[in-house]
Amino acid sequence: MTKFVRVEPISSARAQLSETVARIGEQGVQAEPVVIGRRYKPEAVLISFELYEKLADLIDEIRLAPLIRERLAKAATDQDLSLEEVAESLGIDIEEPAPPASQERGSAA
Repeated sequence: MTKFVRVEPISSARAQLSETVARIGEQGVQAEPVVIGRRYKPEAVLISFELYEKLADLIDEIRLAPLIRERLAKAATDQDLSLEEVAESLGIDIEEPAPPASQERGSAA
């Protein structure tokens, strides 16, 4: 970012804090960020909470993007399993017929 940034001195920002917060709150995401610092060095930024939430969501999406790409790539290489393969992995013999429901109840008694 090569944009010129006006740095508000801490003493000035402190004196106008209530007004600045009210203005930023009213203007929401349209409010110009207020850069605060010492000796013209930027150290903090005041932005609306609405803008903060939007930026936080974007940051989360950026952080999650590599994981999403990795999982999508893995899903593309995974094979689909047949019913037989799933049953075998669970130790179930799908060829063996299950006993009738009435017979199961009778043997439990």
